[in-house]
Amino acid sequence: MKWSVFLLGGLAGAAAAAYVAKKRPGMFAWATSAAGHAVTGVSRRAMGAMVNRRFGMETMHSAPKRSSVSAKESGAAWGQIEMLLNSDPGVKQQVDEIKAEAKTH
Repeated sequence: MKWSVFLLGGLAGAAAAAYVAKKRPGMFAWATSAAGHAVTGVSRRAMGAMVNRRFGMETMHSAPKRSSVSAKESGAAWGQIEMLLNSDPGVKQQVDEIKAEAKTH
């Protein structure tokens, strides 16, 4: 792509943005907010991918591995998790807030 075409496109985009901002300020505010959220999301995913590659962690979207853990062992593990949560009131409060938020969504 030639630089002149790139600059011309940038100027046309700026002119269109100025026109929309003048005629429909609410729509312009919504569009800039949506673009900001999109850029933030892309940058977070990129940083997450970098961290995963750097530290060798699995991505969250990978398929879950099969486990040979029995129901009894799983129940014991959940019991330990519950004991840890009950031992620290601050953590328990955060968990309760997350649960309440999850129920509303």
